[in-house]
This record gives sequence, C-alpha cells and structure tokens, in this order.
Amino acid sequence: MSKRPAIILVPVDGSDGANESAAYAAGLAEALNVPLRLLFAFPRDPVDMFGVPTEAPQRDELEYFSPDAFARLRDRSARQAFDTARQAIGQSQNSVEETILAGSPAEAIVEHAGQTTDPMIVIGSRGLSGFKEMLLGSVSQRVLHRAGCPVTVVR
Repeated sequence: MSKRPAIILVPVDGSDGANESAAYAAGLAEALNVPLRLLFAFPRDPVDMFGVPTEAPQRDELEYFSPDAFARLRDRSARQAFDTARQAIGQSQNSVEETILAGSPAEAIVEHAGQTTDPMIVIGSRGLSGFKEMLLGSVSQRVLHRAGCPVTVVR
C-alpha cells in the first residue's frame, strides 16, 4: 500500500448512512485528488436473494426468478442507490465511477477491494445498538475486519 490511496471505494445502498459516507468520501477524494468509485452489491441470482421456494411462490415473487426480470431488478436498485449517492455528493471535480458487484455485500466489497490497486474503503455504519450488532453483525463490521486496505467507517 502506498502512503495514500489511489482510489476511494464507497459501498452504497440508498440508505442515509451510505449517502453520508459518499458525501464524506467525495470530499476526501477531492482533497487527495483521487477517483471515487461507488459500489452496489446485489445477490448473484434469485436463489441467493430469495432462497429456494419451499411452497408455491406468489406470482409477483415468481417474476424475479426470470433472469431478465432479476437483471432489471438489480439494475433498477443499483440506479436508485447510485442516484441518491450522487445527490449526496453534489458536484465533484473528481471522477466518480459506478460498479455493480455480485454476491453478499461484505464479501463482494472485500473481494473487489482486493482486486483494486491501493484502495481505501469509506463505508457507512447502520448504527445498530451494540447488542444487535453483536448478534447480527453488520456489513461495515465485516468489511472493517476482513479488508486488506484502509477502511473508514462514517457514523
């Protein structure tokens, strides 16, 4: 790792915490004069997202088992998350890229960071209570403990 990051990775999901981290990361990227990459993680396939149906699914649920419908759902969800993050960022002098990742969020983010040269991750915190977070964990906690690069958690 060099003394400063070559790119800042920001996982976004449309939440207030993700948007706050995107705005913080944009300021940091401008100060360091490095590009910003927004990341949106989505399940690999309908079974990853919904599981294997154990009973007859409702018609509206069955729709997303079609590869085309699932891809439209992924793209629509990503577009919403990217658009809200870009609104939070406002005007940026630096490059802002968008990347959709496949898989569970923490693992996909860590894997992507591992394949990127000199990244830094800036991620929002959901702000769960200490007890809930201890029981459930969080994406930010898993990324913080598994990433091989600097991670900043924005609260």
